[in-house]
Amino acid sequence: MLQKSTVAATPVIVHAGEGQVVSAYGSQILFKLTGEQSAGQLTVGLAMVPPGVGPPPHREGADELFIIVEGRYEVLTEGRRTEVGPGAVVYHPKGCVHAFRNIGDTVARHWVLNAAGDFARFFERSAELFAAPGGPDPARLAEIAREHGSELV
Repeated sequence: MLQKSTVAATPVIVHAGEGQVVSAYGSQILFKLTGEQSAGQLTVGLAMVPPGVGPPPHREGADELFIIVEGRYEVLTEGRRTEVGPGAVVYHPKGCVHAFRNIGDTVARHWVLNAAGDFARFFERSAELFAAPGGPDPARLAEIAREHGSELV
């Protein structure tokens, strides 16, 4: 797990069309800011989620915020389901069990801001497993989550 750095972050500007696209859990995230760029303080990405897709219930090792741009999601938060759409903000504090799923019939998009500087690295490592022949090994996915301070529930 990337530790928050004692080194001060330096300013970063990422232009439209720039960033790194990573695919895992059936979705893609265009990472615009990673822990390497923010001295381990923050990860920011634009998630693109196909219809019917979403990650399994999990708890993050850091606070996480979604800003819904387009589409409709069903969000599971500590056992309660809520439908949200464009303009909604969803905050999950560290340790909160949550999940989401695109319940629309088009690709949904949301910004994800994660207070863990290693969220992009977690997603990259998971993507490697999703790209493997036969798909990901659930035990290995759970292990990667634990290594990054999260848990698949």
